Amino acid sequence: MPDPIGVGIVGVGAIAEYVHVPGVRCSPGARLVAIADPNRDLLDRRQCEWDIPRTYEDPLDLIHDDEVDAVILCTPNHLHAPLALAAARAGKHILCEKPLALNLDEAREMLVAVSSAGVAHMTAFTYRFVPAMRYLKHLVDAGHFGTIRHFRSQRFQDWPETSLGWRQYRRLAGSGELADMASHRIDFGHHLVGPIAEVCGALKQFVPRDRDAEGNPVPPSDTDDWCSFLAFFEGGATGVFESTKLASGRGSGGKGHDFVEINGSEGSGIYELRHPYRVLLARKEGEYREVTVPREFWKLPEAQRSEVPDDPERDWRWDQDVAFLTAIRERRLPSPSFTEGLRCQAVMEAVLRSWQERRWCAVASDTKLSR
Repeated sequence: MPDPIGVGIVGVGAIAEYVHVPGVRCSPGARLVAIADPNRDLLDRRQCEWDIPRTYEDPLDLIHDDEVDAVILCTPNHLHAPLALAAARAGKHILCEKPLALNLDEAREMLVAVSSAGVAHMTAFTYRFVPAMRYLKHLVDAGHFGTIRHFRSQRFQDWPETSLGWRQYRRLAGSGELADMASHRIDFGHHLVGPIAEVCGALKQFVPRDRDAEGNPVPPSDTDDWCSFLAFFEGGATGVFESTKLASGRGSGGKGHDFVEINGSEGSGIYELRHPYRVLLARKEGEYREVTVPREFWKLPEAQRSEVPDDPERDWRWDQDVAFLTAIRERRLPSPSFTEGLRCQAVMEAVLRSWQERRWCAVASDTKLSR
């Protein structure tokens, strides 16, 4: 038997606890050997909760740990690029939370670094692994909908109007709702339809978020909490995207409104996160009907977890780490890779530029992305 893949996680907050730790633990041939976080109290608590042999306050110490083969980056966005570059130089495989970087130049540098180092790399577009999305992608690839003409996506959530921490500052996050939630839906568009060629977008901040949950004052937000844009795909399809955390009554997380509809020449399909094991399908000139996702799409075959989920809002998320670690073991590139993260970054940058200049803007082409 080959040696297990040693995994280190940088950043031990909620996303590590909810997604990545159980994801590593249901991945065959992998073990979590180290964690890093500057918060010593949280680090000590996680070491006890997760039974981790080694902890580091400095993430570079984890990156240079000889027993760490792969690094999962769960940090604020401004740390993605410097840590990914350090991990690539150290020869470590990398799974990085989205968005890949603060801007397009950083994302380009990250892709060049991992490609030059020959390490596996993955962008954490977690929602690709929802069973309903996996099945919808299968149907698209099988030609079930014919030529795709329209794509539309909505991510509506109802969050408290208090501080979002680092997520509400451009210098730490890059942008607000655009980077946080719309980035996943941009990836949906690329995944189902193909590259986006040009966009016309708008962003707005409604809430200053100048108080934390306890009512203490904090520096006000300088990022968007609503964004929307129109898009033309390279293949000719149209796209409509909207995302907000201020949709009263819509809930949050897996209960929030996450909706994708594609309309093709032969039929249409709808994905909804609230129904991760169901899609809606319609044929041309017909009506939508509910279709249960076939069981082979409920989990990745390598995932060491029950096919029937204990928590239908959660368990499918673990397949992301399974896909990453399986690709490392099989010596192939995981998907979605840093290339997909870079393409998403290019769209976000075009949306920001479009709003600043009040015009349609082209998305950076693949030729420019490969510099």
